[in-house]
Amino acid sequence: MLTKLEIKRQLVHAFLGISIVILLYFDLINAAILFAIFILGLMLSFLSKKTHIPMVYSLLKTFDREKDLKQFPGKGAVFYVLGAFLVVLVFPEDAAMASIMILALGDSVSRLVGPYGYLKHPFHNEKFFEGAIGGAIAAFLGALFFVSWLPALIASSASMLLEGLDLRIKNFKIDDNLMIPIVAATIIQSTSILF
Repeated sequence: MLTKLEIKRQLVHAFLGISIVILLYFDLINAAILFAIFILGLMLSFLSKKTHIPMVYSLLKTFDREKDLKQFPGKGAVFYVLGAFLVVLVFPEDAAMASIMILALGDSVSRLVGPYGYLKHPFHNEKFFEGAIGGAIAAFLGALFFVSWLPALIASSASMLLEGLDLRIKNFKIDDNLMIPIVAATIIQSTSILF
């Protein structure tokens, strides 16, 4: 079942991605600003392990999972901004913004719908396939604002399936906030070239 914490987290997750896309669209931020935000977030995360920074700690306490609060405060937000920075830096604007929308809407909806599913996700024992389907639909609709239907469909479907993978480098789990936009942007760019 969904907890209040998880609902709050997913609403912020969707809001953050949509906000980044709007700011990018109106040229109010760029890759350099996203990188600066990433570095600031990383520093605040590191400091938050050692001390309670008043406003930052309050936000972390409200939105972070307990284990992240202890091990890597603000982990989701840090990787979210890193993923957005990398796709904005490397990919054309339409692919970057579509991939951020796939992260914002797809990942949020999959986590909100998933707990009510019945079919086990093919790549993850604790997730449900209905979450991946719901997430793919939401991601597809978000990506359509920036790319045509075929790249949007392939990227959103593949991203939501891969979101169920537990990819690791040694003992470090690759955060889906980093993986999803990179996978989505790569697929969008590849399918745009092929079709």
